Amino acid sequence: MKENHTGAILLQASNRDSVYPFKATQSTSSSLALKTTLVSNPVWHKRLGHCGDDVLSSLRKYNLISSTSTFSHDCVSCKLGKFHRLPFHDVTHNFTAPLQLIDSDV
Repeated sequence: MKENHTGAILLQASNRDSVYPFKATQSTSSSLALKTTLVSNPVWHKRLGHCGDDVLSSLRKYNLISSTSTFSHDCVSCKLGKFHRLPFHDVTHNFTAPLQLIDSDV
């Protein structure tokens, strides 16, 4: 495994039955994968599939997410998803002569 920018070899392993086993070493530097930043609740709301405030509160309670603000549910996508379309009304037309209505499948 090489570093993209410098080309330095970071890890080397041999293939054994389609698996590349390697020995992990201790590192004193902090890993980027473990670094977090505080994000706002609307960002978590979107990342977690537009979940409700109860889900975000539970995740905060167990320290699974860290957020910077309280959540005021003002998500446009959620509001649009809760709208209901009006049903189509039955339209009745009374035709009195031939060819007043032509229906075709082009």
